[in-house]
Amino acid sequence: MNLKSKIIRTGDVVASPIDDEMVMFDADAGKYYGLNRVAASAWNLLEEEKTVEELCKELLDIYEISEEQCQEEVLNFLPDLKEKGLIKVLG
Repeated sequence: MNLKSKIIRTGDVVASPIDDEMVMFDADAGKYYGLNRVAASAWNLLEEEKTVEELCKELLDIYEISEEQCQEEVLNFLPDLKEKGLIKVLG
């Protein structure tokens, strides 16, 4: 996965915000997941297909973080979501 990879979340998860966090339930896997505030924002932004680079630009509009740090953290976070079947990488 790189900055040009197109990603979108799968429709297999029920998500609900709780305060600044997000709790998700994957019925197929029978598992719950919790996302912190920043990860929940990324999840919400992935409702529509976008590149990793576009996702980072949108997160930079919300949070005060360097572009490099945002890209690094997103590129470390997304493979975990992919492994759990929560997002699809389209290219």
